[in-house]
Amino acid sequence: MKNKKMNIYDKGSLKMYLRLIVLGTVLLTLAFNAFAQKETPPAGGPPKPFVFPAQETYTLKNGMKVTLVRYGSVPKVAMQAIIRTGSLNEKAGQRWISDMTATMLKEGTATRSASDIARQMADMGGTIFTAAATDKTTVGGEVLAEFDTKFLDLMADVVLNPKFSAEDLENNRTNKEREIAVARTQPGTLALEKFREMIFAGHPYSSIYPTSDDMKGYTLDNLKAYYNDNYGAARTHLYVVGQFDSAKLKKEIEKAFGGWKKGVDPIRNVPVVNAKRGFAMVDFPGATQSNMYLGMPGPSPSDPDFIKFVVMDSLLGGSFGSRITSNIRENKGYTYSPFSQVWNRYKTGYWMEIAAVTKEHTGNSIKEILFEIDRLQKEPPTEAEMQGIKNYLTGIYVLQNVSRGGVINQLENMNYNELDKNYLDTYVQKLNAVTAKEVSDMAVKYLNKDKMTIVVVGDKSVVAEQVKAYEK
Repeated sequence: MKNKKMNIYDKGSLKMYLRLIVLGTVLLTLAFNAFAQKETPPAGGPPKPFVFPAQETYTLKNGMKVTLVRYGSVPKVAMQAIIRTGSLNEKAGQRWISDMTATMLKEGTATRSASDIARQMADMGGTIFTAAATDKTTVGGEVLAEFDTKFLDLMADVVLNPKFSAEDLENNRTNKEREIAVARTQPGTLALEKFREMIFAGHPYSSIYPTSDDMKGYTLDNLKAYYNDNYGAARTHLYVVGQFDSAKLKKEIEKAFGGWKKGVDPIRNVPVVNAKRGFAMVDFPGATQSNMYLGMPGPSPSDPDFIKFVVMDSLLGGSFGSRITSNIRENKGYTYSPFSQVWNRYKTGYWMEIAAVTKEHTGNSIKEILFEIDRLQKEPPTEAEMQGIKNYLTGIYVLQNVSRGGVINQLENMNYNELDKNYLDTYVQKLNAVTAKEVSDMAVKYLNKDKMTIVVVGDKSVVAEQVKAYEK
């Protein structure tokens, strides 16, 4: 009997044919996976040295500093005028007057209305922003490179010739009061406010929000007085980063800012950090979570320990794969997104762990955070942990410098903290030289429980008994 060829168009034969194909595919996949599992990916090489873009810095006759950085290939340019004034310079009872003043700068000048400013910026392919912080006020933006001198002229007009009208003051007062009212309904905001009050008692850094009476009392004369007393060339550093014609821009900078008053020099008011054990419970009836801040004094960027301390922070709580996060988020499920951070200003700073935890496990969360601090103090991290954190921090640092605004932030941080000129070029090298023992040593040196401040905002009827052991 002659063998028949299988007709794959026959229904029964087709099913058998498809089964054979599937079986073969599965076997092939299993064989491939078995082989692949024996392969070990190559080890990553050491991070390449990072060289920060070259800068040209000079000073105008009136004392204003200028830094120019030719950077990138995209035809855009970023400019920021950073004026060394903020809440540090506010008088008693005038919290947020620095913020009000900064906001009012965009409301118009002697020759441009607010709508003129917005329209002209749109024509240049960008926007302008103003912002006040503890030690600085920033006016800046980013535009297409072909409009570099036009933007510089507009920015100078905004900084030097603010209109300061009564109508704009009232509109902004209303907006700020609404912003404050909303913030004071947030338990996280209340926790931060109390924490800063305890850490920096009696210093301008201790206050975050003004009282309602303060806001209602601000007059146009108050804003003008703050501006006249604190804005000036001697307190200003102009940063320009991107694509531009240096010679042309220098002439325009002199023309735009050269005639500005010198004003007074910037001040330094370094606080004495409250380095003793402190605890505060803020009642928030009905809260389903407890918001907490736990921290101690830490080094500032000018301290030789700072880079080692940053590695320690990232490994302990400052990254998503950190020990504290793995403990109270992944293993225990007490919270969704805890994190630690290093907050610093000139010659001062502190470390803090921040978390919104389930109210039933408020006390347990504090216990586990302290456990991880104690563990790191006693047991240096593994080399695998160290390499992972170093790779993470190196990547973050490089990413911070890929944008024009990022370059400005790095330069401003270096200048504000009076760091060595090679700080930015050697940062990655120093970061990767940190050892496991040094990380453990940083935890021992700075994370002292006798200097720890704890603030908990939550439902006192549920939480008070849990946290009683940490009140002393």
